[in-house]
Amino acid sequence: MSNFAIWKRLMGYMRPYWKWTATALFGIVGGSALAITIPSLLRWVIDVGVERDDQTFMLRAGLLVVTLGIVRGFTGFCARYFGERLSHHIAYDIRNELYNKVQHLHFGYHDKTQTGMLITRAISDVDEMQRYFANGLLDGLSTMLLLLGVVVVMFVSSPPLAVVALLPVLPLVVMSKSYAARIDPQWKKVMEHVQNLSEHLQQNALGAQVVRAFAREKYELKKFGDENAKLFTDQLRLVNLWTTYMPVSNFVIACCVAMTLFVGGLMERNNFAGVTVGMVVSFNAYVLLIGQPVRFLGFVILLFTQAVTSSRRVFEILDAPIEIDDDPDAKEMPAIQGYVNFENVSFAYDSEPVLKNINIEAKPGQIVALLGQTGSGKSSLINLIPRFYDVTEGRVTIDGIDIRDVRLSTLRPQIGIVLQESVLFSATIRENIAYGRPEIGMDEIIAAAKAANAHDFILEFPQGYETEIGERGVTLSGGQRQRVAIARALLVDPRILILDDSTSSVDTRTEYLIQEALNRLMEGRTTFVIAQRLTTVQNADQILVLDRGEIAERGTHHDLLAKNGLYADIYRLQLADQERLKHELMALGGLLEQDNVRSTDKIKIREAQMSGS
Repeated sequence: MSNFAIWKRLMGYMRPYWKWTATALFGIVGGSALAITIPSLLRWVIDVGVERDDQTFMLRAGLLVVTLGIVRGFTGFCARYFGERLSHHIAYDIRNELYNKVQHLHFGYHDKTQTGMLITRAISDVDEMQRYFANGLLDGLSTMLLLLGVVVVMFVSSPPLAVVALLPVLPLVVMSKSYAARIDPQWKKVMEHVQNLSEHLQQNALGAQVVRAFAREKYELKKFGDENAKLFTDQLRLVNLWTTYMPVSNFVIACCVAMTLFVGGLMERNNFAGVTVGMVVSFNAYVLLIGQPVRFLGFVILLFTQAVTSSRRVFEILDAPIEIDDDPDAKEMPAIQGYVNFENVSFAYDSEPVLKNINIEAKPGQIVALLGQTGSGKSSLINLIPRFYDVTEGRVTIDGIDIRDVRLSTLRPQIGIVLQESVLFSATIRENIAYGRPEIGMDEIIAAAKAANAHDFILEFPQGYETEIGERGVTLSGGQRQRVAIARALLVDPRILILDDSTSSVDTRTEYLIQEALNRLMEGRTTFVIAQRLTTVQNADQILVLDRGEIAERGTHHDLLAKNGLYADIYRLQLADQERLKHELMALGGLLEQDNVRSTDKIKIREAQMSGS
């Protein structure tokens, strides 16, 4: 997209605020007209008042100048106030549009995009766009109107003197064009370095514990310092371009003043072309009047370049395709019963096949356990159910309805998700639990927390449920975060549940509490679980063993063990130790005679642990 097309699109954001735009334009036009009028009054004062010694005329002219100054102050206020207001509202709209777009972009986009890049474009780049509307556009328009008005008045008054006075401005125009061509790529490099610094800072903040654990502070400092040095160098080059332009432009204006006074004086002495002393003084005032705007022209070019470059970066996000969206004819998803079907489903990510010909039938209330090596497609499979990704072939149905035929806003709230890495927000515990149902009462929140085995540890905090948990729930332990996430899912009361029940990173007691909460959460719900624990596998109605994106085996725990295939290998490698520990604990408590009793088994294991301690 060309720079002009980008600029034209950027200007479209002014349309909703046409009244403010018109008011600011009135201030700019009025201010420019009044600024041009004052040197003409100065000419009349000299040619009429001074030459004729007319004191009354000079007094009236002085009062008129004061009146024009007051009016010019009002027009200046209109231009600046409404211009600034316009610019901030446009920035507000663009940020909201950008954030809304990021919320609806598919997961594949986020998989490939650095978080720091999104932050930089939503903050720094939008700031540059706002600065253009506040300064570059308004001041640029004021400069152009002032230049045009001054040129017209000067040529109407005395074309020969106007040519002499404005001739040195032509090289300045050529220099400004060259300046714009050099500053555009330089500003792009600056913004790229800002983005890289933002990404590095964001990653380092999230990985602070890893950096310190491996004593890599010096390495990270050097990495940040190198990128910061590049930013510093490119910013200095930008400053050098600007500081070179300013002295040259000042010199050009000085030449205009010198030629106006010298040639104008000769013309007046020789009575050439009707040039008078007042005209020479007014022309000199006009040159000085346009001097600052002409010098400012370089800054306007800089702001324009920055705005176009930043707009291009922002529009790249706004124009990114939304691959997962509602069909125009999408209907509301009725209350889910929990019947889930995968019908000949295949899924490819970046043209790489991930799942092939998957067929699953899960009835309401059933538990479907997914096992397989890393990269076998387990996570991809569960991400298809809430339509985080779309199938490449086949279809996924819930209660016989293709999920692509319903609105996402009515589908996803009926599906609960609890993953191994529970994401919490920088808010209170209460707000995190009630995230899916913010209107819910405190009694229901407490009930959900109790069911998730979170209530007791929450009350240990001085502020209880109003405790701020920090970014990503950093003030909570891993087990506490997971139980808050379970409470959050319980409160939504979904009919379909997706979870990763891995508890390998927590202690034995926390693992028991989490599993107990998960058992409550799964009760009566259709559950798809990436299984890591023996109890989950044994209790599953279906076990699906994935291998390279295909269902290699399916059945119950005992059926698959009897086949002595891939499931049996995974069981021996990952789950046999859990069963052996289970039997040892049961033997310690005299409970070996009990076999495969689900809920009773868990209670007695806990009693055996307590008696063993």
